[in-house]
Amino acid sequence: MNNKPKIPDRKKLLIQYGKIFNTYHSHLVHFTQQLQNLLSENKLNFTIKHRVKTFEGYFEKLVRLHNSNDPVILTDILGIRIICPFLEDIDRVKQILISNFSVLEEESKGENHSFKEFGYDSTHLLIGIKNYSKLAELPYFQGVFEIQLRTILQDAWAEVEHELIYKASLSVLTEPIRRKMAALNASLNLSDIIFQEIRDFQKEIQKRRKKRGERLEAKLLENENLKMLDPLTITNETERDTLTKSIKPKSQLEKLIFDALDAHSNSDFKEAISIYSHILKAKPSNHVRSIIYNHRGMAYFALSNYKLAINDFSKAISFNNRNISALNNRGLTYRILEEYEMAIVDFSNSLEINRYQTETYFSRALVYHDIEDSAKALKDCEEAINMKPDFKACIRLKSILYSKLLNQE
Repeated sequence: MNNKPKIPDRKKLLIQYGKIFNTYHSHLVHFTQQLQNLLSENKLNFTIKHRVKTFEGYFEKLVRLHNSNDPVILTDILGIRIICPFLEDIDRVKQILISNFSVLEEESKGENHSFKEFGYDSTHLLIGIKNYSKLAELPYFQGVFEIQLRTILQDAWAEVEHELIYKASLSVLTEPIRRKMAALNASLNLSDIIFQEIRDFQKEIQKRRKKRGERLEAKLLENENLKMLDPLTITNETERDTLTKSIKPKSQLEKLIFDALDAHSNSDFKEAISIYSHILKAKPSNHVRSIIYNHRGMAYFALSNYKLAINDFSKAISFNNRNISALNNRGLTYRILEEYEMAIVDFSNSLEINRYQTETYFSRALVYHDIEDSAKALKDCEEAINMKPDFKACIRLKSILYSKLLNQE
């Protein structure tokens, strides 16, 4: 026996919907402005959209729920979509919303899809409407704002999927077409991961070094008995001797290191390269040279001068073959140049030195994915996730790899 209530009279419901539409719309606009201000204060790059569900959409869903076994509860009357460039931005937005509003429910759409499914990825949050009881209530509406969080690529996929699949009958999709759609969806997911990987590397080489790190770099150099000479201003032996005697090596070295790091973190890569080169001319110890060559290589990388970057990373490794940072950086550069075997060698050598590098396992997994060795890529993902269970980019890549392996069976 069906205990569900009867569907309300369409004509009466249409009149009721018309009366409350403007009130709902005003409430939604006001809340959207709150969100825009909040996200702007947190210096996020985003696009925000909002809409009140049309009556036709509302009534159609109401009928569908009455004819199914699902509860007759509607949560998407007031919809907001926040679109960001990178996966990390989605996490930041979610945390901001959780910290500032009453989040009643959170759901990650698409995370449980099998390899035969191709629904869009999206994070959905339900946020309670303050003083909802004072508004004209709508039958079966829970009284929430539904907020969708997506990357630009996720949103693009959702828009196209809506036209190709949601509005069409699923019966017209043959198995080959389904597989193509699933492969395309997986490619977009991987693109999001790669964009985030590039973003992470850029942030790593550009961010201002913490004071503790700066002091450590300076400490490595403070005992070096170096003569800091500027070939642009020192023109003869007398001037060189005079300047050398007047310089206190420790303070001069620290200043050069701090100046180089400051230029590097402020994206003045040419200036950073100049200072790094200045330090290297003094021929410090092998350990220090390794550090400086690695830093200069990162600056060349930021300027997309990959050949000079590889040259410097190689010199860093030649002066200290246990410099895992230089190995990882060279591996990443080789991958960009599509020299995949060389990239795998570098990442593998780095892991031989230190097996507890989640990012390195992930980087090598991406290379294996590039060369379509899904089994090895999956193994590296599992290693990384075992050490860092919340490694979201790696979890997403693992899901894509599972899909590919199942498709091959």
